[in-house]
Amino acid sequence: MNKRSLLLPLLTLIAFFCACNPNARWETEDVHISIELQYISAGFIECSFSTDKEAYYLIAIDSVRPGYNPMDHQKQFMTLALDSANLTYIAWRNKLLQDGEFNIAPFSSHSLQYGAVNYFFTSLTPNTDYWVYAFVVDPVTMKPMGKLHMVNTKTYAQSQVDICFHYRIKGSWDYIYPLDDHRNIHNHFPYIATTRDSMEIAQSGMNAEDYFSQWMQEQFDNPTKARIYYGVKAIENDGIGSHTTFQHGTTYYTAIGGFDGSIKQKIIYKFTWLGEETDLYFSEEDAIQPPSTPIEQ
Repeated sequence: MNKRSLLLPLLTLIAFFCACNPNARWETEDVHISIELQYISAGFIECSFSTDKEAYYLIAIDSVRPGYNPMDHQKQFMTLALDSANLTYIAWRNKLLQDGEFNIAPFSSHSLQYGAVNYFFTSLTPNTDYWVYAFVVDPVTMKPMGKLHMVNTKTYAQSQVDICFHYRIKGSWDYIYPLDDHRNIHNHFPYIATTRDSMEIAQSGMNAEDYFSQWMQEQFDNPTKARIYYGVKAIENDGIGSHTTFQHGTTYYTAIGGFDGSIKQKIIYKFTWLGEETDLYFSEEDAIQPPSTPIEQ
């Protein structure tokens, strides 16, 4: 499998993608999987999947390999894809075990789908042909069943989305609003974001613009480790679910960038937190660095 193959298990820590129920009924014979392409841009593809029978199935994407047709080698192709998903699962499980966590989801819940799902394949290469595919898996024998279901598609050379990011601080919570050109919330555009205090940036020896450019490039170069958001992001800055714990009188910088074939519309906001009464709203005019030239892949 191509190293850039992005299997669904890579993001299954997000609860709403974990649709499998280990006690659910399932079938393996004569199951048809429908694949519909909902939206295509430069760096992501949104797809919907559904089955005509209750079944567990694997979904994935891979860049097209010239001279090779998976439909002529279905058993081999599906076995390799399932092996890749299992290796991803084992690495995830081992990390949790090393951290002392023993209540761990089985492979069927972590890596397989059940019922209709909608999924974003992100960190794709612009102007590239891809296979989007799915096949039924027996969750007991861990073998692919039936035939391979596949559609061909191609990413655009440039992002197809006009986006801007507004930002709000209310108490210890911060909110990011990805807005389209009509100023409506865009729920289908992937982006990355982080907040750092001014001392951390000063200790790096860089200014804020260079610091966040480096951070974003690191995320772009290692997409499987990047935390990607969609729609409105709301996080409490308490140091538990966030990198930062807001402290009274401290100055912070928040950087946001679209993740669509390049770091698109990178923007930086600066603010000083003055306790739970803080209520600030920022738009592009308030940025210390307005939307910038994309960081290309």
